[in-house]
Amino acid sequence: MRRPRVGGLLQNAAALIISSAVSAVIGLVFWGTAAHVSTQTTVGRIAAEIAAMTLLGQLAQLSFGATFERFIPVAGVQTRNFVARAYAMCVVVALVISLAYVFLGLGHRFLAPTLFWRGFFVVAVILWTIFSLQDSVLVGLRSARWVPVENIFYSLAKLALLPLFIMISASQGIFVAWMFPVVFLIVAVNWYLFKHRIPIHQAKTLSSEKLPSTRQLIVLSGARYASLLVSVITSSITTLIVIDRLGAVANAHYFIPAQIAGGAALALNSIMRSFLVEASTEPDALRHFARVTLRATVALLLPALIIGLIFAPQILDIFGRSYADQGATLMRMMLLSLPAVAVTSFYAMFAWLDKRVWWFAIREVASAIIFFGVLLALLGHFGILAIGIASLIESGVQGFFFLPILIKRYRLAVSGGVPARGRTPNDLPTIEP
Repeated sequence: MRRPRVGGLLQNAAALIISSAVSAVIGLVFWGTAAHVSTQTTVGRIAAEIAAMTLLGQLAQLSFGATFERFIPVAGVQTRNFVARAYAMCVVVALVISLAYVFLGLGHRFLAPTLFWRGFFVVAVILWTIFSLQDSVLVGLRSARWVPVENIFYSLAKLALLPLFIMISASQGIFVAWMFPVVFLIVAVNWYLFKHRIPIHQAKTLSSEKLPSTRQLIVLSGARYASLLVSVITSSITTLIVIDRLGAVANAHYFIPAQIAGGAALALNSIMRSFLVEASTEPDALRHFARVTLRATVALLLPALIIGLIFAPQILDIFGRSYADQGATLMRMMLLSLPAVAVTSFYAMFAWLDKRVWWFAIREVASAIIFFGVLLALLGHFGILAIGIASLIESGVQGFFFLPILIKRYRLAVSGGVPARGRTPNDLPTIEP
């Protein structure tokens, strides 16, 4: 039996973690610079504009990010068409929903009023959609080593361009600096994908018999999209609620701690994504990949919690005294929810492997209802701390539901068993309610 490529899991996970970590650090410098050269009102407004752009870009991806990572490893000669058609579909969706967002006036509190800047926002959504998807293509092709190269270059470029564009436009310079490097990276990365990496993958993976039919992909992607909607609502919509209820300054105080805690969550997700790709490529080595993933998750989570909980005020003080005063407790609360994030992320990867994602999506919806119920009930009294309280309560619910079934599925994986009812990861089950 061929030795499993466990080292590849760690290497790709490390590449994604480096990408997330370095991008997060440079992102902190970016927002720290923006906080010092712009007003808190401008930072809060642009943060909301970026959150809206990211939200629409995530919605326009139609969950193809996760779908690429699950099925590109087995797509074979269909890989080029699979990726190209997904790109085209997502671009059309991005155009439609961004135009609808602008013309319906949903971003009237923070979008610039001129036609030019609103058109720029629409273009930004389309570009961000492809920019996000191409990382998942790289990961699915087991070329995650290029993801940190791309994202670190992007982070450095937008930081370098920030002072220039703020001089050109004090009101929109932050947003332009955020988007300008994306154009060049889309061209460069997709040239590499379609001219070099995808042809190599197709030549080495000739069989495509494991790639589900279009109907099956729609069913699975639809379930994953439902989960994505929940995730997007829980993260991005929170920013829009805060700026609507509490104003741009409060949103700035929330946004920075959320970026830091979100960076740690992205690092955890990097491990899970690498696990999904490797286990999809080599299903016979699932037990080895599961063990390595668990150990790597614990090794990442413990120091992140310790450092973040102890040094939260000092970290936020980089952005200004008011950010530390208003955001340290919130940052600690959000970090304490990370163990539940790790549990649900790990279970989600098993659900993808077993093609049983609808049940997971339904439970995610229930958790989101709890989060927003608590948030909206407490926001007026506790301010941005209501976000932390809601996160802790939701994480407790997530742990209660997902931890027992994750433990059961993990034990099954490391013992070499198969999912319930005799399913294997390559069998398409009947979708459960």
